[in-house]
Amino acid sequence: MSELMVVKNLCKDGILKEISFAINEGEMVAVMGPSGSGKSTLLYQVSGMDRADSGEVWISGTEICSLSEDDRARLRLEWMGFVFQQMNMLKNLNLIDNIMLPACCLKKGKAFRKEAGDRAKALMQKMGIERLAQRKITEVSGGQLQRACICRSMINRPKILFADEPTGALNQSAAQEVMEEFTRLNQEGATILIVTHDSKVAARCARILYLLDGGIKGEFSLAGTPQGKDREEKVNSWLAGMGW
Repeated sequence: MSELMVVKNLCKDGILKEISFAINEGEMVAVMGPSGSGKSTLLYQVSGMDRADSGEVWISGTEICSLSEDDRARLRLEWMGFVFQQMNMLKNLNLIDNIMLPACCLKKGKAFRKEAGDRAKALMQKMGIERLAQRKITEVSGGQLQRACICRSMINRPKILFADEPTGALNQSAAQEVMEEFTRLNQEGATILIVTHDSKVAARCARILYLLDGGIKGEFSLAGTPQGKDREEKVNSWLAGMGW
């Protein structure tokens, strides 16, 4: 696999101190660490939502830290998808219009809107929520809403998907359903970086980065370990060794 994202010596506000790592195409990676360790700060820097104090972030051969704010915003729209714990859907739009919104921001015109609508319907069908297309966001469950957020994140066919505590606001059953969708997307080739406190979520990933005191203090590979209880036990054992 080739490297999709390369982070070199990233620093931010004394929270991140010369962070370096790489993510391969098609890889799903978890970032873990105690509260205040800088997990969300790291995600904001590597996705270009905030500008690092120093260091480099390369995505598909483009160094994004040196880009203007407008260019970073355009790149986020074209190359990245985002899923957050707070789902940030617009209350005045139904589910399918919320999902289509990033595509409509990217291009205008009736023909492209139809294409975006067809794409949104296909994504909703994959997520098992196609029957909810016309529902308001207040008329669906938390798990259904988060699946809609995943659809929205994929609408522009991003190179990489960033998820910040995507199951944090969900009950255990809904969280499992959402992680099954992330796993399926990854198996279909999506590259995903997930910030999480949940060892069950991390156990779904191919690799875990452990963030502490502004640096990556450990890395754990789950390559070759089948999904299931043994995988979760290995993750919990490793996390215990890291002081989790």
